[in-house]
Amino acid sequence: MSNIFIRHTRGLGYCRRGAKAFLEQHGFDWKIFLSVGIPEEELMKIDDTMVVEAVNYMRKESNDKKQ
Repeated sequence: MSNIFIRHTRGLGYCRRGAKAFLEQHGFDWKIFLSVGIPEEELMKIDDTMVVEAVNYMRKESNDKKQ
Protein backbone atom coordinates (compact mmCIF):
# COMPACT_ATOMS: atom_id res chain seq x y z
CA MET A 1 0.00 0.00 0.00
CA SER A 2 1.04 3.58 -0.59
CA ASN A 3 0.54 6.95 1.02
CA ILE A 4 -1.73 9.72 -0.17
CA PHE A 5 0.00 13.11 -0.35
CA ILE A 6 -1.12 16.69 -0.86
CA ARG A 7 -0.17 16.39 -4.55
CA HIS A 8 -2.90 13.78 -4.98
CA THR A 9 -5.63 15.96 -3.49
CA ARG A 10 -4.37 19.04 -5.38
CA GLY A 11 -4.22 17.00 -8.58
CA LEU A 12 -7.94 16.44 -8.23
CA GLY A 13 -8.58 20.14 -7.66
CA TYR A 14 -9.35 19.83 -3.94
CA CYS A 15 -8.46 22.97 -2.02
CA ARG A 16 -5.95 22.86 0.83
CA ARG A 17 -8.37 24.40 3.31
CA GLY A 18 -11.03 21.80 2.58
CA ALA A 19 -8.56 18.92 2.66
CA LYS A 20 -7.18 20.13 5.99
CA ALA A 21 -10.65 20.43 7.52
CA PHE A 22 -11.64 17.00 6.19
CA LEU A 23 -8.54 15.27 7.52
CA GLU A 24 -8.73 16.93 10.92
CA GLN A 25 -12.44 16.08 11.16
CA HIS A 26 -11.45 12.44 10.75
CA GLY A 27 -8.62 12.55 13.27
CA PHE A 28 -5.63 12.91 10.96
CA ASP A 29 -2.76 15.32 11.57
CA TRP A 30 -2.38 17.89 8.80
CA LYS A 31 1.37 18.32 9.31
CA ILE A 32 1.93 14.57 9.06
CA PHE A 33 -0.14 14.52 5.87
CA LEU A 34 2.02 17.27 4.40
CA SER A 35 5.32 15.68 5.40
CA VAL A 36 4.89 11.93 4.91
CA GLY A 37 1.34 11.41 3.65
CA ILE A 38 -1.31 9.10 5.05
CA PRO A 39 -1.51 5.39 4.24
CA GLU A 40 -4.26 4.66 1.77
CA GLU A 41 -5.60 1.82 3.92
CA GLU A 42 -6.16 4.30 6.77
CA LEU A 43 -8.00 6.75 4.54
CA MET A 44 -10.10 4.01 2.96
CA LYS A 45 -11.65 3.36 6.38
CA ILE A 46 -13.54 6.60 5.73
CA ASP A 47 -16.55 5.92 3.55
CA ASP A 48 -16.19 8.92 1.26
CA THR A 49 -16.15 9.37 -2.50
CA MET A 50 -13.39 11.98 -2.39
CA VAL A 51 -11.11 9.55 -0.53
CA VAL A 52 -11.73 6.90 -3.18
CA GLU A 53 -10.97 9.44 -5.90
CA ALA A 54 -7.69 10.42 -4.20
CA VAL A 55 -6.65 6.77 -3.82
CA ASN A 56 -7.48 6.08 -7.47
CA TYR A 57 -5.52 9.15 -8.53
CA MET A 58 -2.51 8.01 -6.50
CA ARG A 59 -2.70 4.49 -7.98
CA LYS A 60 -2.90 5.87 -11.52
CA GLU A 61 0.09 8.12 -10.84
CA SER A 62 2.00 5.14 -9.49
CA ASN A 63 1.11 2.99 -12.49
CA ASP A 64 2.08 5.77 -14.92
CA LYS A 65 5.51 6.02 -13.31
CA LYS A 66 6.07 2.27 -13.73
CA GLN A 67 5.46 2.40 -17.47
